[in-house]
Amino acid sequence: MAKALKRFLVSGSLRTSNGNSKVEATTILLTPEETHHLKNVLRMKEGSLCLLFDRNGNEFISRIEHYLPDAHSEARLIKAVPKQKGSSLHLTVAQAIPQDRKMDDIVRTSAELGIFELIPMFTERTVVRMAKDQRNKVHERWERIVAQTLKQSRLSIAPAIRSITPFSELCSDFSSYDQVFLLHPSDEAKPIRDSFLKNRLSANARILLMIGPEGGFSPKEVTQAKTGKAQIIRMGAGVLKTDTAFVAASSFFQLMCHDILNQ
Repeated sequence: MAKALKRFLVSGSLRTSNGNSKVEATTILLTPEETHHLKNVLRMKEGSLCLLFDRNGNEFISRIEHYLPDAHSEARLIKAVPKQKGSSLHLTVAQAIPQDRKMDDIVRTSAELGIFELIPMFTERTVVRMAKDQRNKVHERWERIVAQTLKQSRLSIAPAIRSITPFSELCSDFSSYDQVFLLHPSDEAKPIRDSFLKNRLSANARILLMIGPEGGFSPKEVTQAKTGKAQIIRMGAGVLKTDTAFVAASSFFQLMCHDILNQ
């Protein structure tokens, strides 16, 4: 059995602009950081074959041509790998940041599930708080987690990880989405399946799903979301932990969208 080629995520695009069209770059220049990983971590020699892919779903069987004196390297793209088909649902999940670095697991899962966009969110009851300089470091860590997950899961389309956003700021952006759902275990909340099925979805629909922190959304936040035309939904009769709610609700939306749009 042939040995699987090692996969490597590049920071740039594997397609270059040519007027109004996109053409494949035949040779690309890798950064010193990328070169270090190929040469010293993956132990790849000049002439070795590998799979290079970018965050836009482009992937190529490639060959490491040269390790250059300035710490860069050159790779030649040999053959395109058929693009993975992404979900036709543009699902953005706004997740209140939970405690104990659980957000790292949520970021990892968002890449595995094929979420279109993830928005880490501050709410009134969010316990975790960060200074601005700390936010940048944390965001860089989340990007590294996404990159590592893509390599391990053999996926090539990365979710966009937005900067940390306050709940009120996100509410003011509801018009950017076709539908908005707020997950909240209250008596007024509708079952998630009923709310989903009564709303007709079209291909490439933009949906925002908001999930609260360990203490849930405050009454003020629920009212603000309803005023902005968000639909209040729940999953079952019980109360889920916030990280469990993320996996369950995100998976439900992805599955239901696939079934409805492919009928």
